Amino acid sequence: PTKSPQKNTQIQARPPSIPVGTVTCNTDAAWKKESLTAGLAWIFDSASSLTRSDGCQYQTWVSSALMAEGLAIREALSHAQHLDITKIWIRSDSLSLIRAINSVNKPVNLYGILSDIESLSSSFVFCCFSFVSRDLNGQADNLAKACFYNVFSSWA
Repeated sequence: PTKSPQKNTQIQARPPSIPVGTVTCNTDAAWKKESLTAGLAWIFDSASSLTRSDGCQYQTWVSSALMAEGLAIREALSHAQHLDITKIWIRSDSLSLIRAINSVNKPVNLYGILSDIESLSSSFVFCCFSFVSRDLNGQADNLAKACFYNVFSSWA
């Protein structure tokens, strides 16, 4: 019997190599403890395309900043599926979240969102997650804050 080819879904700190046609996606979130609200943002950028695609979402009832960061990644993956992206590299400035995604033992308070992220990521031919410094994530940060303070959602 022949083995079916396995998808190259990587959940690690940094991909060893990026396949041709991979879309980079930076994500970020802005969260307010007092109101339990968040602005989620993601920015797709592809070297093979002249177009960029951004998205943001205003979210209520968000329990923590870390949960908001996870929701931003989940929404980015959903938007990527909608755009028929098959290879994606998700980058977040939340080191705690990237560690949680990479961890074998998932934190209980993030179990649901991490399960959603894992399920969505399995639908891509290539999907990996890595940390990016805040200095290199300014556009996603600005979009998350704009979404949060202006209470709007958008997929561009």
